[in-house]
Amino acid sequence: MPQAKKKQSTRTAKKSTARAAKSKATKRTTKTSRTAKTEPREKWHVYIMTALSMILAILLCANAAIMAVL
Repeated sequence: MPQAKKKQSTRTAKKSTARAAKSKATKRTTKTSRTAKTEPREKWHVYIMTALSMILAILLCANAAIMAVL
């Protein structure tokens, strides 16, 4: 016995309610406010301190090599 074809229902777009829209807006603002923007002065401080620590590491290695040779 042949089976009848199932009727395909068309889906309509889900309408957003005022509560859902408010929730979405609140999530968006909390995400952006969480990330603190760093000042250029602070960025330069990090760059300079990183460069100085790398120079210090190189000098310490050179000092250890000189001590090992002598």
